[in-house]
Amino acid sequence: MTIEQAQERAARMGLSVWHKEAIKVGSTSETVTLNCIGFATLDVTIGEGETWDDAFSDTLRIIYSV
Repeated sequence: MTIEQAQERAARMGLSVWHKEAIKVGSTSETVTLNCIGFATLDVTIGEGETWDDAFSDTLRIIYSV
């Protein structure tokens, strides 16, 4: 899914999409980019994931208890 498709899908739910960087800690640490869905102006993330599909699955699970 492209960011444009993610923006359109999120807009239909009244939400925003954006990227943020996080440090993945384990036996080795690395920086990953997370795709976020939620209310960007309030900096409230509802769902996030390394792919847009993961982020939307997380968001739908939280909103609709799917």
